[in-house]
Amino acid sequence: MAPYPYKVQTTVPELQYENFDGAKFGYMFWPVQNGTNEVRGRVLLIHGFGEYTKIQFRLMDHLSLNGYESFTFDQRGAGVTSPGRSKGVTDEYHVFNDLEHFVEKNLSECKAKGIPLFMWGHSMGGGICLNYACQGKHKNEISGYIGSGPLIILHPHTMYNKPTQIIAPLLAKFLPRVRIDTGLDLKGITSDKAYRAFLGSDPMSVPLYGSFRQIHDFMQRGAKLYKNENNYIQKNFAKDKPVIIMHGQDDTINDPKGSEKFIQDCPSADKELKLYPGARHSIFSLETNEVFNTVFNDMKQWLDKHTTTEAKP
Repeated sequence: MAPYPYKVQTTVPELQYENFDGAKFGYMFWPVQNGTNEVRGRVLLIHGFGEYTKIQFRLMDHLSLNGYESFTFDQRGAGVTSPGRSKGVTDEYHVFNDLEHFVEKNLSECKAKGIPLFMWGHSMGGGICLNYACQGKHKNEISGYIGSGPLIILHPHTMYNKPTQIIAPLLAKFLPRVRIDTGLDLKGITSDKAYRAFLGSDPMSVPLYGSFRQIHDFMQRGAKLYKNENNYIQKNFAKDKPVIIMHGQDDTINDPKGSEKFIQDCPSADKELKLYPGARHSIFSLETNEVFNTVFNDMKQWLDKHTTTEAKP
């Protein structure tokens, strides 16, 4: 297996475990480690399809160095939470029920510390994040939302054919737990050869299994945002909450047009879309250091703008 290319500058916290609703979740809390006790806020990270905790190390490390705590968990169907034949097995109910559990855990801790909690989601996790901003139980208690290459609509390069689209709801209904190898598009994910080598040889990442139910659900979740029926976004988006979407302009997995449309439809007075020329899909986790440094700097500036000027101990 090729090594993980990024050298972590802080201390990697231990993976922790928690039983909830029939699953044993692996999660990680990464404290601020920058030589001060100043904590500006916390970011709850929602990973993408087939991802897991380690994929977020570069982002969590940089957040730590810049005064932000972070928290992520391996979702049901991914990582250490769902090893072996349970990889890819989940559904819409569990996606949001599990997320509510960890939102409540983090909100409780952040309120006790007097710091804001932000939500960040990448790809499939971006679709979850933006839908949470519209339908989440605690959507108005989250201080802001960040989407990274969110799955709203697939790029034509990735979109499956019409017959498959027609049969997908039936497969999800009658064969919900049956899994398929969806194929990992390494070139679409990143232009960085070292990260491609790591990902392509990582047994936690390949094969990229998804169940018919999971795949159908995340496609419908994106369609809910893109179609915006009955002004779903305008009527439900978290009141007065800021949102930023950051998307690689050369993303051939999730179409940047989906992000553009969401920002158009979103009623927030504080909304922003940033497109990055030459950047592919995984701009935070797996793209080149040059791309990462650009997008992280933009994220940090956005977070700093939306946290109090006086950092909390």
